[in-house]
Amino acid sequence: MMDKKTSILFVIENDYFPRDTRVYNECITLSAAYSCYVLAPRGKGEKFIESIQSVRCIRYPHFEARSLRFIGLEYAIAGIWIAMLVPFIAVIKQIDVVHVANPPDFLIPIISWLKLFGTKLTFDVHDLSVETFKGKSASKTVLGKGVEPFLKALELLSIRSADMIITTNRSISDHVRRQTPHKRIYVVRNSNSLLFNSIKDINKSARTGMLNIGYFGVLADDEAAGLDNFFIIANVLANIQIQFKFSIVGNGPGLSYLQHRIREYGMGEKFDLYGFVRVPEAFEIIKNFDFGLVTWGYLQKNHLHTAMKIMDYMCCAVPVCSLPLKEQVYSTQGIAIHANTFEGIAQKIAELYNEVNQYEDLRTRTLNHFNRALCWEHQQVQLLRAYASLLEPS
Repeated sequence: MMDKKTSILFVIENDYFPRDTRVYNECITLSAAYSCYVLAPRGKGEKFIESIQSVRCIRYPHFEARSLRFIGLEYAIAGIWIAMLVPFIAVIKQIDVVHVANPPDFLIPIISWLKLFGTKLTFDVHDLSVETFKGKSASKTVLGKGVEPFLKALELLSIRSADMIITTNRSISDHVRRQTPHKRIYVVRNSNSLLFNSIKDINKSARTGMLNIGYFGVLADDEAAGLDNFFIIANVLANIQIQFKFSIVGNGPGLSYLQHRIREYGMGEKFDLYGFVRVPEAFEIIKNFDFGLVTWGYLQKNHLHTAMKIMDYMCCAVPVCSLPLKEQVYSTQGIAIHANTFEGIAQKIAELYNEVNQYEDLRTRTLNHFNRALCWEHQQVQLLRAYASLLEPS
């Protein structure tokens, strides 16, 4: 039932709005039925208050940590603004639900007292913070080992304080359910809207004899990101005399490391670094990838989290290449190149690319699977169902 009198406030800390495509999609979907507001960090050149379609965005001053050393300061500043502004907005706009996205996991605890006044809380679990932290080198230090129990406690407190939990995949949902089996828990996957109805709608560049392996997304600087795996694939393709290039669309703290390794290997001509490109402009580049690479290695975090780039590739009919990580395989349903090593991935890329009919068949099946099961048009049905359940009269 549509009820514009019901108001929802989205709160995010680790990305900007509307650049955070998941929160943007959620807001636009729910704004058809409810009044939606967003409290988000302010990026360079952004307005403090503006309307984006039917969503009212309120931004707070933001300090962005450029390294893990300053992440505590970023969180402290953001936490102060959120602790002050959420109650103020909740009163002025008569907010019924505060929808909090993680990471970090301290946001729900600092505003959970609003439940005393009838405000409901939704915890939108984008990442499992403990598993993400384990993938960083700081987790191996003495201080890091002390931080881990604290992160676990915050996660548990957030889960148990929430009235409803939304997760991005089945593995995270199972993790949450083990800690609170009686909560409302819904899986709403990260995804894109349907872009192409059929393979014929994609105006892909003709083959030039240069294999184009693409990468889209944040370039992280931790072990989980697996940036060195670019060079494993590069060495295999060079040894079997395949002409290739990598098209890297994205930015992040790992970019300088990647640039250093490119120089070290003398592979400058093999990498096209586009930097950050906004969606939807990025899709014009992605659709011309021959394959879309997920560089993630074998870490627990990488088994539990879904790489958003999988959705970005598949919606453009670009075959996915990754290790057989649990949630990546579940997303592709095997309609992809999955191999146990990156050497094996490189071999399969070379073999398939030379079999034109098989390659085009994989492109078609990739797009069809995205359109039938993964696109946002399917995910928003689950989101609307979740909110209908949360807001139904007791």
